[in-house]
Amino acid sequence: MRAPTAPADDLRARLTALPKTELHLHALGALRPGTVVELARRRNAPVLAVAERGAAEGYAFENLSTFVEFFVGLFGLVTTPAEFERVAYEILEDAALLGVRYAEVRWTPVSHTTRGATVDGMWAGLEAARAAAARRHGIVARWIVDFPRSLPLAVADEACGIAIATRDRGTVALDISGDERAVAADPRFTPVFARARRAGLAVVAHAGEGAGAESVAGALDAFGAVRIGHGTRAVEDPALVDRLARGAVPLEVCPTSNEALGVVTSVAAHPVATFVARGVPVVVSSDDPSLFGTDLVNEYVRLHRETGLSLATLGRLAAGSFDHALLPDDERRDVLADARRDALAWGASPAAPAERAP
Repeated sequence: MRAPTAPADDLRARLTALPKTELHLHALGALRPGTVVELARRRNAPVLAVAERGAAEGYAFENLSTFVEFFVGLFGLVTTPAEFERVAYEILEDAALLGVRYAEVRWTPVSHTTRGATVDGMWAGLEAARAAAARRHGIVARWIVDFPRSLPLAVADEACGIAIATRDRGTVALDISGDERAVAADPRFTPVFARARRAGLAVVAHAGEGAGAESVAGALDAFGAVRIGHGTRAVEDPALVDRLARGAVPLEVCPTSNEALGVVTSVAAHPVATFVARGVPVVVSSDDPSLFGTDLVNEYVRLHRETGLSLATLGRLAAGSFDHALLPDDERRDVLADARRDALAWGASPAAPAERAP
């Protein structure tokens, strides 16, 4: 039986006040539409027409191919230190206004450096933005370096080198992204992730989105992933679900993204409630919010209204998500303890019966 729901405006305000993390956020998928238009006009970029329509009407993509084509076109819009500083600050400011206390933002640096950016210039901008956002909004942020699994091994090696070189500039993990239907857990990448782990980086991996449960198992076994991006199709293998629960391996659940790209038929059909019931850690995330017409608060709203997860449950998930921040244990306790405590208090606070699961 589903939980009765609160009025939409009240529910959004209440969930905005919930202290949250954002652990699966692609930087270019979170750019403000107006900023994309401005940067595209500056370069007369091929993505300009789609960007202008998106800013005026919201983005709409006919299929995955048109989405990927537009997304790839965004890399050439952000190449200078000032541009990185601007967009990173805007991303973190927007997150903070949604109640995010801690964020890990994914960047694909090789896709920027091949278009004229430099690693030093990129991180100079990112770190300036991170400091400014912390000072003005109190948000704590770190960076994740990712690389597309469809590109040559040399790209993965280069991305790993960049992640290692920027460990003291906010980078906490190496990630593999892209459509896992092509090469889900390609063993070519195993040494790359071993190198990252030896250097003290965490490993995360997109899996269980385009491909089935076997891609999630492969990310664990071949890559040593400590967190799974999406993981939606892990539900197809009950033994794997049990393994995720026993190992406390979090799934970065992005409901609207999964619906938009056809991973699930609807948010109501998303297996998130099954994962929660089976004890799998779930961290609610927004993936590419600007491109999918959503934001993190909307993800929580939709989970409550469309899957029936109670507000108390969502509060527990938000509090638990701070435990999965890719920070050293002592730093996590020092930096995030207050936010975690506040999220627990939010979930335990009295709520109208209509906001509670029966």
